[in-house]
Amino acid sequence: MTPMATPCRELFARLSEYVDGELSQEICQDIQRHLAACDPCAAVANTLRATAELCRRLPAPSLPSELADELRVLLARHPSGTAS
Repeated sequence: MTPMATPCRELFARLSEYVDGELSQEICQDIQRHLAACDPCAAVANTLRATAELCRRLPAPSLPSELADELRVLLARHPSGTAS
């Protein structure tokens, strides 16, 4: 395949999946070839990677106590659930 075998629009449609590692090796290789030949798409991919990494570093929001209590009740009712 040529470096631009994956059109920019197609790349943008799959970019999030690519950054998250959810695509097949073959599709990833097509995207990597495109990114190596297309500076604008490479810049978008790098920005998306950086944004995803920043989001992963954010602390998880705490669960409101009312919702936590409700979940414990639901889990206790479920045959395989355990509440702690």
